Amino acid sequence: MDLTDLECKRQQDSSGRRLSTDSQQSNHSSKMTFPLRSLDSGVNTASSDVSDCSLMSVEEPERSLAMALRDVHKLHSELDRLNKSEHWYKQELREQKLSRLTDLKRIYTQESKYLQENHKLQQECVRLYDKCHALESELENDHLKGPRKVVKFQNYKNLDSEENLQHFEIDQQKTVIKDQEHLIGVLRKQKQGLLEDLRLLSEDKDAKVLELQRLLAGMETDNSNIASKCKIYAEAQEQLQFNLQQKTSQLREFKETNTNLQKNLEDLKNQLRVQKDLVKYKEQRMEELQQNFRLNMEHELDLNEIHRLSVSWHEQIKAKTCEIIELKNKVNELEENINAIDELQIQNEEQQKKIEQISNSLEICQSELNNLKDTDVIKNQKLQDMQLNAERLIGEKEETQEELLRMQNEVGKLNEELRCTRDKYDIVERLCERTRFQLQLLELEQNKLKFRSAQDQQEILALRDKLRLYVEQTLQLSEKIIKLEQQLELVLAENSSLKEYHINIRKESKERNQTKNKAENLDSMPAVNDILQNFVEKNESLPLEVLQLNETIHQLPRKNSEESYKLYFEKLVNENENLRKKLFEITNKTKELELKEEIKEKLLKCKELEEILIKQQKDINKLRIQLLNADSRIYKMQRAINELSKNSDFNILTMERTQLKKALQTEIELKTEFEEQLTNERHSIEELQESLEMLKDHNNPKQSKAVQTDAIILNEPNEIVENNEVNELREKILQLELKLGTLVEEDAQKREERMQVLNKLMNLQDAKISNMQQNQKDWEEVLASLQTAQIMEEQTKHELELKRMELEHLNEVFAQQNEELRKLEGFAVALEFKRQQENKIIKQTFQQEIGVMQQQLNDSQREVGEQKKLNATLKEINERLRNDLNEDCTIELNDYKDDLFTLKSQLSKTIDEKKELSERFKEMELELKQLKDAKRDAVIMPEMEYDYESLDQAREMAISKSGVSEDHLRILTKVLESEYERKMQRYDHHIHSLLSNVKSLKYSLKLQEEQAAFLKLEQSRTAEELFEMQKNQRPLEEIRLKYEQSQQIIKELKVALEWERHKFESSDIGKSVLLEEPVHEVANLIDDYKKLIQQSAASSKRPKTSTVLDLIARSNQYVPSLHKLEANFEELRHDLKQLLSLYNNPHFISDVTAINVDSLNVPPSLMDELKAASDEF
Repeated sequence: MDLTDLECKRQQDSSGRRLSTDSQQSNHSSKMTFPLRSLDSGVNTASSDVSDCSLMSVEEPERSLAMALRDVHKLHSELDRLNKSEHWYKQELREQKLSRLTDLKRIYTQESKYLQENHKLQQECVRLYDKCHALESELENDHLKGPRKVVKFQNYKNLDSEENLQHFEIDQQKTVIKDQEHLIGVLRKQKQGLLEDLRLLSEDKDAKVLELQRLLAGMETDNSNIASKCKIYAEAQEQLQFNLQQKTSQLREFKETNTNLQKNLEDLKNQLRVQKDLVKYKEQRMEELQQNFRLNMEHELDLNEIHRLSVSWHEQIKAKTCEIIELKNKVNELEENINAIDELQIQNEEQQKKIEQISNSLEICQSELNNLKDTDVIKNQKLQDMQLNAERLIGEKEETQEELLRMQNEVGKLNEELRCTRDKYDIVERLCERTRFQLQLLELEQNKLKFRSAQDQQEILALRDKLRLYVEQTLQLSEKIIKLEQQLELVLAENSSLKEYHINIRKESKERNQTKNKAENLDSMPAVNDILQNFVEKNESLPLEVLQLNETIHQLPRKNSEESYKLYFEKLVNENENLRKKLFEITNKTKELELKEEIKEKLLKCKELEEILIKQQKDINKLRIQLLNADSRIYKMQRAINELSKNSDFNILTMERTQLKKALQTEIELKTEFEEQLTNERHSIEELQESLEMLKDHNNPKQSKAVQTDAIILNEPNEIVENNEVNELREKILQLELKLGTLVEEDAQKREERMQVLNKLMNLQDAKISNMQQNQKDWEEVLASLQTAQIMEEQTKHELELKRMELEHLNEVFAQQNEELRKLEGFAVALEFKRQQENKIIKQTFQQEIGVMQQQLNDSQREVGEQKKLNATLKEINERLRNDLNEDCTIELNDYKDDLFTLKSQLSKTIDEKKELSERFKEMELELKQLKDAKRDAVIMPEMEYDYESLDQAREMAISKSGVSEDHLRILTKVLESEYERKMQRYDHHIHSLLSNVKSLKYSLKLQEEQAAFLKLEQSRTAEELFEMQKNQRPLEEIRLKYEQSQQIIKELKVALEWERHKFESSDIGKSVLLEEPVHEVANLIDDYKKLIQQSAASSKRPKTSTVLDLIARSNQYVPSLHKLEANFEELRHDLKQLLSLYNNPHFISDVTAINVDSLNVPPSLMDELKAASDEF
């Protein structure tokens, strides 16, 4: 713009010089030549110069406007781009914050889950360790008890008990081995799952670290961009202040030029009035002179006087002709000036249009300023509302903190309840494990029973059928035995009476016949038989034993030997005993089979109960998972309690928690019911076992009773033998012998049947013996398998010892890691304390800066209002000046038109007078010729220095008009010419002054137009810059609010972390960590984790944690943090204060202080250093 202004000034100076030289040349030529010839040259020169100047003056502002518009478009495009980039950066920052929060929550939940799983695994490892000790002790006890049992079982005759015990032990050992293998497989699966989880966690942590590093690099770039923007805004502000000062100086100069122009216009008006008065006065003088000349010529006839008058008139005419020439030249110049003025009017119209456009733009700017004022008012209202909202939020925050404390207390209570429920659950799990162990034992017994072959089952079915028959027979026999016992009681009563009778008879017989023969005793046997027949008639059904005794009694008299009778009787007793034993065994087997069937049914019921328990455990695990989810939700709700909209969610979670608690209680009650059912079933099984034992015990006394009855029956024949002496008994014995014959036949048939049954039983026993031999072979195979299992057990013991060693090593590693974790926690606590102090300092400084900024905003608003007032006053002054200029121009144009009209009328008059004078000169020449011829001795006129052509013409005019002499006409013409020349000189001088004034006015108008355009551009720029500043002010406020929100979130997270730390320390894991007790972990976890970390580091070239921590520390030292940015903002504010203070000084032109650029220099980003570290790694 400055170069264009200089070029315009040079062109205007050159054009002014050309006009001045041309005017001088025209004046000089007009003096030497006739005035009419100079008309064309003057017009052409003036018009050409003015047109060139006008073209130049029109082209230059157009170029400047085009350049300014281009700059404006560029600025708009850059502003749009910057706004878009700011919006994009804000969105990215929001997304990154949300992703960080979600990642932190997910990591927290995962860590809590893994801690719980670790605790469970530790408990399981401890339990397994105890089980291993218990199994080892049991195995040692079994090994010690083994030879004792072998010695004991060798003493026993029954092989069934030994085989059952061996089978039971083998099955028990198999089940223990299976349990151990199952547990080892479960632990391996858990180990693999934990390794996969650790690998995923390491990958997630690596990815999160990289994302955080990227975010840090992005934040660094954002900080550098913000610093560059602040620098740009500071420079723009300086430029605005400098432009405002220039505008004020230009406005002052413009006011001065306007005042000078007004003064010049007034002077010009006064000069025009004076010149008009002089012209009128001179015309009057010319008329008076002509009248006096005519009167003198008429009255005076003397030649001397005529000569004198002619000389004087000649001088006057010469002067008038000079004046006329000058006037003609001036008229030509005036016409040229009029044409120039017309062009200037056109230019003025164009300029007025431009000025109207500028005024419209100014009105737009005023409207924008008004809008800005309105927006400022709205902002102030919003700020007030925000302050009120902040106070309200502070109050709500206090309320929420109180609610948080209440909720924390409730959560603590719930945690205690959870611990109680977990303890109860552990007790229930132990009970379940016991029940499982018992069920496994029952399953082992069931497997023992199932171990027999299909032939055994068929034989068992056949034996069952036979047992049914035997049972029916035994029932019949038992009924008969009961009847016989009743009869025996009667017989014993009668025997007692008979004993007394026999004793009396013996006494009598001793007294009478002490020396009688044995034949008489034989004669007395029929009486005894008769007595026995009477007893048989009374008791229709006697038992088999009594019949056998009767037979023996019947045979005894035949054999006549007591020894043979005793032997036979013993054989019968033995047979009865064997039969009874077999019956007892059959009944026992039937009862055992019934009990086994009942046991099978109860085992099925137990299996069903186990399935139900498994389902319940699954449900309990689900409820546990739901409880954990509920705990995580409650923790999230504790974080987000500041927002009142989430109170409903918290109530819902509490309701869900209560429902889950109720469901847990119901599940626990069901579990207790099932446990009670299991205990009842166990009691019933134990009762059945006791009943079996009672039956076994009950059979032994029955055998003893049978032996007693046999002894009684043995005593009875002795008594009968002793009563052979009685005569009365002989008759009865004979009767009984007859009946005994029939009974013997029946007994023989029954004996045959019994022998058949015994043969069948012997066959069955042979089959059983073969089966037992086969079972012995199977047991030998089982023993071989047991030996292999013992070898496997020894191998597993060796592996368990190795794993114990590894676990101890892991415990040491964990202890070291716990120490490192404690150190890191102490370091984190120190860092948190430092951050809290820094945050407090930053808050204080930020609040102070906000107060300073508010004051500065108020001052800037006041200055903007004052500037608006100044702009309004300047606009009013400009409008007044425009109106005055328009009025002055119109008045001057009207005056010029009047003058031209008068000059044209005068010219027409002078032309007519010239014609008349030419005619008069012709007439006067004719008269002079006549006079010369007549009067040769006339006085000769002195020669004058003038143009002969004009004199000839004047003479001809004078001769033609009147018969006046040539001298007289010559004098008159010279006088007129001299007066005309003088007038024209005066007009030329006046017009030259007017032209110079008009040029100065044109130049001043151009300057004013340029100043107006420049001011318009600067006002538009200032408006845009103000709008940008207001836009930038909004994101600053948003950033401040976000910063406060982030600090609140950080505080809440710290509180949550402290709470979790306290919770962790109060938990079993925390206590174990504090007491530095060895923690039992799954084997090889840490080694596998280290291997995975090394593999991932080798594949991804990830740097070490130590290098990353060093880089983070250096980034915290060198990267511009919020504190440093606030320091930069303080420097910028200080610079703004200095600028405002200097702006208030009127002499401020170029003493502007620059912003320290060194403070805004950004160090290398963290991503570059990480890349370098990864390359080195």
